Amino acid sequence: MMQLTQLPLELQLLIINHIKKDNHLDLAPLSQTCLQYFTMVADRFNWTRTVAILQPSKIHSSSLNYLMNVKSIKKRLTTKRLEVHNKDTDTIGLVVRILENQQTNSTINEIEMMIPTNAHDKVYQTLTNFPQTQLNQFTIRDPTDDGYIMAAHDDSLLRFLSTTLSQSQLTLQHLDISSFPSNILLSQFNTCQFPLTKSLRIALVGCQDQEHFHQYWRQFKSMFPNLKELTLTLTKQNVSLFKYLIQDISLFPWVRRLTITSRETPKGYLSREELRTSLLQLSGLNRITAGWDMIALT
Repeated sequence: MMQLTQLPLELQLLIINHIKKDNHLDLAPLSQTCLQYFTMVADRFNWTRTVAILQPSKIHSSSLNYLMNVKSIKKRLTTKRLEVHNKDTDTIGLVVRILENQQTNSTINEIEMMIPTNAHDKVYQTLTNFPQTQLNQFTIRDPTDDGYIMAAHDDSLLRFLSTTLSQSQLTLQHLDISSFPSNILLSQFNTCQFPLTKSLRIALVGCQDQEHFHQYWRQFKSMFPNLKELTLTLTKQNVSLFKYLIQDISLFPWVRRLTITSRETPKGYLSREELRTSLLQLSGLNRITAGWDMIALT
């Protein structure tokens, strides 16, 4: 039986493309077999305008050398999707280089970054300097720490809003910025609206003055009028702002599913019965997930 490596290169590429496209298989294991396939898989991702940066358990020196060579290449890219799944910050330099070299007239449509919290600020700064203005999906979070919230006075976040995010407001469908303070986002209430956004994940931060709660959620609903799924990173300090959301029946129907994530156990400040009593009064909301529990409503 003829080995795969004995086939003509063009035929090998067709086989790889078939495996990826028709069977939805991950090519990362194949890319780790040898330098030839590492290069071939990476090239194939680029041809389909997708760059995937994965972190295998073991990286051979040849693979590391290849990555460093890629970092040193200065070329104009036409990447359409950038996907990063790393547990440390070793490859953030490569991510920055890709964003820096993206063609200004062909910006990235989808960015998904599962990276450590200490790398978030660097990514936001880079996107401020090299805006991607036609995003339909943007994700940046640390899957090992869903309760992390960035400082509400971080100037880089406001600059990111006024460049990349505001320019993508008419194209964004899914926005997952779980560490991003919501009050910074609402500061752009008069200039931004996201009519196509169906899913939003953000950190709930706001003024504790109850007189402002009503206006807070009115602005939120106005910015995201067609939202279906809302996920909130919540701390005990901001639980009153969350409670006001589920107690105001005039806000609904709006979102269909509401999810809470927190470093603390939500049981400590939200009881199941309290949630159910409030939520049963709301029109349109049919499910809430609060870490320890899921309540389905009819």
